[in-house]
Amino acid sequence: MRSGLCALPLILFLAGSLVVYFQPSRYQSTTVFQYLGNRPHPEVVALLKSRNVFQKVSEHADLPQRMGVSMETCFEIIAPTIKTDVDPLSGMIELSVSNTQKDLARDLAEKLPKALDAYETTLSTQDINLRLRAAEQSVTDAEDEAEMKRQTLAKFLAVRGDPPADPVAKLGVDAARLDWENAHRRVLEGRARVGEIKHELVNPGKWVVVHSQPVISDNSVAGESDETMGSVILESLGTGLAFALLVPYLLELAFPRRFRRSPAVAEKWAEFPGVPERI
Repeated sequence: MRSGLCALPLILFLAGSLVVYFQPSRYQSTTVFQYLGNRPHPEVVALLKSRNVFQKVSEHADLPQRMGVSMETCFEIIAPTIKTDVDPLSGMIELSVSNTQKDLARDLAEKLPKALDAYETTLSTQDINLRLRAAEQSVTDAEDEAEMKRQTLAKFLAVRGDPPADPVAKLGVDAARLDWENAHRRVLEGRARVGEIKHELVNPGKWVVVHSQPVISDNSVAGESDETMGSVILESLGTGLAFALLVPYLLELAFPRRFRRSPAVAEKWAEFPGVPERI
């Protein structure tokens, strides 16, 4: 009985070892880039592992089709495999991604910095568009005001002449003309500002500069937190094997009579010579 109890976890232990042995190797791809935006580096690292950036990676790498799972499952599988290391002196960020597919690991390491740049560009473009709409509305308001000032000046000139003969009337006309000129200047300034913002919209800026293209490791790697199903099985079965060997021994030490035949039991078994004896 005890030998069977020990043999079962041993067999399972060996099975778990085979699962780990035959698991696909993981390969790591590494790249180095520089972030040019205003975010602190911890925020940049968190953003690299966020769904916002991952969505853009998936759009360009077609991850659900390549991995054969849903978008959310892709994110749950890949996010833990993204590792970063920030150089505090230069600000360079080393990005590493591991995967069982070499080409997928390379593509992820290549596209994550680009996706970060695209995400920042999207946010910047949205901000520029908001400022552009506000500036265009200011120009429209300034044009309406300038038109009102122009009409006021035209009425003064129609009534008092151009130029007015009366000095008092001339002061009124000059004041109306000054108001119109100031309003017209604000229109020109607003239009210039709209032109500047439109120029920003054409070139919203550069947020990421890649300094090294992705390099794929020749040998398989395993991350510190990369606990595969096989390793979990191996650890669990190893613990089970230890208990299976230890518990019967402790029980025999604690209750020796329970594991020995009494003379009456031995005599009874002697009556059945063909039946194997069992404890």
